[in-house]
Amino acid sequence: MSFVKSTNGIEGRYPPRTVAKRLEEQITVSSGLWTPAVFCDCTKGLQKELKTMSEAEFDKAAEEVKQLKAKPADAEMLRVYALFKQAKVGDVNTARPGMLDFTGKAKWDAWEKEKGKNQEEARKEYIALVEELKGKYGV
Repeated sequence: MSFVKSTNGIEGRYPPRTVAKRLEEQITVSSGLWTPAVFCDCTKGLQKELKTMSEAEFDKAAEEVKQLKAKPADAEMLRVYALFKQAKVGDVNTARPGMLDFTGKAKWDAWEKEKGKNQEEARKEYIALVEELKGKYGV
């Protein structure tokens, strides 16, 4: 349970999922005084729960992309790879492959283009890209 206090003094304990939903959608409740800024003592639990929900969707998308009926174009696969690596690892942390490793260089270059993007944003983009590919190539 997470402690919540609104600007009009309404206090209570709510399950993290309820608080997370209010934060995520920024819903106003009957009094109209609920805002994301008024929640306290719940950010750690909420961040963990929201991250877990996002990671579950990401893992599902990672499995679905392997089950496409047709192989996407090379450029699309490089984008999938780059977003996956950015979401899992973060910014590129290895040296660029040698000049005869054409595939390795292409993958590294695609990942390098995502540099600076936070992992949560990369996860969201990855999920959206997989949904797009599922519509285009089928599952």
